[in-house]
Amino acid sequence: MKKILLLVLFAPLILSLGCQKENLPPADGIYIKFVNQTGKNINQLIVNQVEVGDLKKGSTTAGYFRYSDLGEQYKYALVESVGTIDSKLHYSSQACQGICGTPSAPDGVWLTPGYYKIAIRLAPPGNYIEYRMQK
Repeated sequence: MKKILLLVLFAPLILSLGCQKENLPPADGIYIKFVNQTGKNINQLIVNQVEVGDLKKGSTTAGYFRYSDLGEQYKYALVESVGTIDSKLHYSSQACQGICGTPSAPDGVWLTPGYYKIAIRLAPPGNYIEYRMQK
């Protein structure tokens, strides 16, 4: 009975600690955390000429990577990238490429300065990866 009472008393405290948001400074650019949802390790990842490095399967980058600008269309980040998965080079899928407001991305929009998460997923067929905006 005492254990149940203690659990009831401390449950809100435990839950609030697990749900705390990051205390981040105001953004002066686009800050991205990448989430590897490919099911495989990604090595030597470079996104829009920024070296992200190695990203284990199921993991999120520890810090944010800064971009001066970044576009998005249909919830896909408009990036150019290359990384190695299973010893093979993988590139951004065609669905993710383009420059906002051009024929290749007519419905693209520029992201406003802030903090974002982007999921990296495999985009078969071929050696392609896609970048999906997260909430």
